[in-house]
Amino acid sequence: MRLWNPATRKAARAPLPADPGPHGGVNAVAFSSDSKLLASADADGTIRLWDPATGQPVGAPLIVGTGPQGGVNAVAFSRDGKLLASADADGTIRLWDPATGQPVGPPLLAGTGPEGGATGVAFSPDSTLLASADANGTVRTWQVSLFADPYRALCADVGAPTRAEWNQYAPGEQEPSVCR
Repeated sequence: MRLWNPATRKAARAPLPADPGPHGGVNAVAFSSDSKLLASADADGTIRLWDPATGQPVGAPLIVGTGPQGGVNAVAFSRDGKLLASADADGTIRLWDPATGQPVGPPLLAGTGPEGGATGVAFSPDSTLLASADANGTVRTWQVSLFADPYRALCADVGAPTRAEWNQYAPGEQEPSVCR
Protein backbone atom coordinates (compact mmCIF):
# COMPACT_ATOMS: atom_id res chain seq x y z
CA MET A 1 0.00 0.00 0.00
CA ARG A 2 1.18 3.49 -0.76
CA LEU A 3 0.19 6.84 0.68
CA TRP A 4 0.18 9.61 -1.92
CA ASN A 5 0.44 13.37 -1.71
CA PRO A 6 -2.35 14.59 -4.02
CA ALA A 7 -0.71 18.00 -4.51
CA THR A 8 2.60 16.61 -5.75
CA ARG A 9 1.21 13.32 -7.10
CA LYS A 10 4.15 11.56 -5.50
CA ALA A 11 4.35 8.87 -2.87
CA ALA A 12 4.31 10.47 0.59
CA ARG A 13 6.43 7.69 2.07
CA ALA A 14 7.73 4.21 1.45
CA PRO A 15 4.99 1.62 0.84
CA LEU A 16 3.28 0.18 3.91
CA PRO A 17 4.30 -3.46 4.25
CA ALA A 18 0.92 -5.01 3.51
CA ASP A 19 1.20 -8.75 3.08
CA PRO A 20 -0.22 -9.63 -0.34
CA GLY A 21 -0.59 -13.26 0.72
CA PRO A 22 -1.99 -16.03 -1.45
CA HIS A 23 -5.47 -14.51 -1.63
CA GLY A 24 -4.68 -11.30 -3.50
CA GLY A 25 -3.68 -8.42 -1.24
CA VAL A 26 -5.66 -5.35 -0.17
CA ASN A 27 -9.25 -4.80 -1.35
CA ALA A 28 -9.99 -1.42 0.26
CA VAL A 29 -8.68 1.21 2.69
CA ALA A 30 -10.25 3.86 4.93
CA PHE A 31 -8.88 6.67 7.09
CA SER A 32 -10.32 7.57 10.49
CA SER A 33 -11.73 11.12 10.51
CA ASP A 34 -8.73 12.39 12.50
CA SER A 35 -6.34 10.65 10.04
CA LYS A 36 -4.52 8.91 12.90
CA LEU A 37 -5.53 5.43 11.73
CA LEU A 38 -5.70 3.76 8.35
CA ALA A 39 -7.58 0.48 8.01
CA SER A 40 -6.94 -1.99 5.21
CA ALA A 41 -9.48 -4.60 4.10
CA ASP A 42 -7.44 -7.60 3.10
CA ALA A 43 -8.33 -10.48 0.80
CA ASP A 44 -6.84 -12.92 3.31
CA GLY A 45 -9.74 -12.28 5.74
CA THR A 46 -8.02 -9.75 7.97
CA ILE A 47 -8.25 -6.07 8.72
CA ARG A 48 -5.03 -4.29 9.50
CA LEU A 49 -4.77 -0.95 11.28
CA TRP A 50 -1.89 1.35 10.45
CA ASP A 51 -0.40 4.55 11.80
CA PRO A 52 -0.10 6.57 8.58
CA ALA A 53 2.44 8.94 10.13
CA THR A 54 4.93 6.17 10.90
CA GLY A 55 3.84 3.46 8.47
CA GLN A 56 3.75 0.97 11.34
CA PRO A 57 0.96 -1.50 12.11
CA VAL A 58 -1.21 -0.70 15.13
CA GLY A 59 -1.96 -3.85 17.11
CA ALA A 60 -2.49 -7.32 15.74
CA PRO A 61 -4.56 -7.89 12.59
CA LEU A 62 -8.30 -8.29 13.18
CA ILE A 63 -9.24 -11.79 12.05
CA VAL A 64 -12.50 -11.61 10.15
CA GLY A 65 -12.81 -14.76 8.07
CA THR A 66 -10.94 -17.57 6.46
CA GLY A 67 -11.30 -19.72 3.39
CA PRO A 68 -12.18 -18.87 -0.19
CA GLN A 69 -15.01 -16.52 0.83
CA GLY A 70 -13.26 -15.08 3.88
CA GLY A 71 -11.85 -11.90 2.37
CA VAL A 72 -12.75 -8.43 3.58
CA ASN A 73 -14.14 -6.27 0.78
CA ALA A 74 -14.57 -2.89 2.51
CA VAL A 75 -13.99 -0.97 5.74
CA ALA A 76 -15.32 2.34 7.11
CA PHE A 77 -14.76 4.32 10.31
CA SER A 78 -17.54 6.03 12.24
CA ARG A 79 -17.15 9.81 12.43
CA ASP A 80 -15.84 9.70 16.01
CA GLY A 81 -13.45 6.85 15.15
CA LYS A 82 -14.83 4.61 17.90
CA LEU A 83 -16.25 2.05 15.47
CA LEU A 84 -14.90 0.36 12.38
CA ALA A 85 -17.29 -1.51 10.08
CA SER A 86 -16.24 -4.29 7.74
CA ALA A 87 -17.97 -5.91 4.77
CA ASP A 88 -16.95 -9.50 4.19
CA ALA A 89 -17.04 -11.68 1.10
CA ASP A 90 -19.19 -14.21 2.98
CA GLY A 91 -21.95 -11.59 3.39
CA THR A 92 -21.20 -10.62 6.98
CA ILE A 93 -21.06 -7.05 8.26
CA ARG A 94 -19.11 -6.57 11.47
CA LEU A 95 -18.52 -3.69 13.86
CA TRP A 96 -15.15 -3.41 15.60
CA ASP A 97 -13.64 -1.29 18.35
CA PRO A 98 -10.41 -0.08 16.70
CA ALA A 99 -8.91 0.79 20.10
CA THR A 100 -9.15 -2.80 21.37
CA GLY A 101 -9.40 -4.80 18.14
CA GLN A 102 -12.47 -6.57 19.52
CA PRO A 103 -15.83 -7.10 17.79
CA VAL A 104 -18.70 -4.89 18.94
CA GLY A 105 -21.97 -6.79 19.12
CA PRO A 106 -22.93 -9.75 16.99
CA PRO A 107 -22.13 -10.02 13.28
CA LEU A 108 -24.82 -8.69 10.94
CA LEU A 109 -25.81 -10.92 8.05
CA ALA A 110 -26.27 -9.13 4.77
CA GLY A 111 -26.05 -10.96 1.45
CA THR A 112 -25.55 -14.70 1.44
CA GLY A 113 -24.86 -17.25 -1.21
CA PRO A 114 -22.30 -17.35 -4.00
CA GLU A 115 -23.00 -13.83 -5.27
CA GLY A 116 -24.32 -12.38 -2.00
CA GLY A 117 -21.12 -11.15 -0.44
CA ALA A 118 -21.06 -7.73 1.20
CA THR A 119 -19.18 -5.30 -1.02
CA GLY A 120 -19.33 -1.99 0.83
CA VAL A 121 -20.09 -0.21 4.10
CA ALA A 122 -20.58 3.46 4.98
CA PHE A 123 -21.63 5.30 8.13
CA SER A 124 -24.14 8.14 8.01
CA PRO A 125 -22.63 11.56 8.86
CA ASP A 126 -23.87 11.27 12.46
CA SER A 127 -22.80 7.59 12.67
CA THR A 128 -26.24 6.44 13.82
CA LEU A 129 -26.82 4.39 10.66
CA LEU A 130 -24.62 2.00 8.76
CA ALA A 131 -25.34 1.22 5.12
CA SER A 132 -24.15 -2.00 3.52
CA ALA A 133 -24.07 -3.02 -0.12
CA ASP A 134 -24.31 -6.59 -1.36
CA ALA A 135 -23.04 -8.12 -4.56
CA ASN A 136 -26.63 -9.12 -5.36
CA GLY A 137 -27.64 -5.44 -5.66
CA THR A 138 -29.18 -4.97 -2.20
CA VAL A 139 -28.47 -1.96 0.00
CA ARG A 140 -29.41 -2.26 3.66
CA THR A 141 -29.34 0.23 6.51
CA TRP A 142 -28.65 -0.77 10.08
CA GLN A 143 -29.27 1.21 13.26
CA VAL A 144 -25.80 1.14 14.82
CA SER A 145 -26.96 1.44 18.44
CA LEU A 146 -28.94 -1.80 18.15
CA PHE A 147 -25.73 -3.69 17.51
CA ALA A 148 -23.14 -1.60 19.33
CA ASP A 149 -25.13 -1.56 22.60
CA PRO A 150 -28.33 -3.59 22.15
CA TYR A 151 -29.46 -3.52 25.79
CA ARG A 152 -29.13 0.26 26.04
CA ALA A 153 -31.00 0.68 22.73
CA LEU A 154 -33.78 -1.65 23.85
CA CYS A 155 -34.13 0.09 27.20
CA ALA A 156 -34.21 3.49 25.50
CA ASP A 157 -37.01 2.32 23.20
CA VAL A 158 -39.22 0.38 25.61
CA GLY A 159 -37.86 1.03 29.09
CA ALA A 160 -36.18 -1.24 31.58
CA PRO A 161 -37.74 -4.68 32.01
CA THR A 162 -39.09 -5.66 35.39
CA ARG A 163 -37.29 -8.44 37.23
CA ALA A 164 -40.19 -10.80 36.38
CA GLU A 165 -40.01 -9.87 32.66
CA TRP A 166 -36.26 -10.41 32.58
CA ASN A 167 -36.58 -13.80 34.28
CA GLN A 168 -39.39 -14.80 31.91
CA TYR A 169 -37.56 -13.91 28.69
CA ALA A 170 -33.95 -14.48 29.74
CA PRO A 171 -34.04 -17.16 32.44
CA GLY A 172 -30.66 -17.84 33.96
CA GLU A 173 -29.05 -14.78 32.32
CA GLN A 174 -27.69 -11.95 34.41
CA GLU A 175 -29.56 -8.71 33.83
CA PRO A 176 -27.25 -5.98 32.48
CA SER A 177 -26.95 -2.85 34.58
CA VAL A 178 -27.35 -0.45 31.63
CA CYS A 179 -31.14 -0.46 31.99
CA ARG A 180 -31.21 0.51 35.65
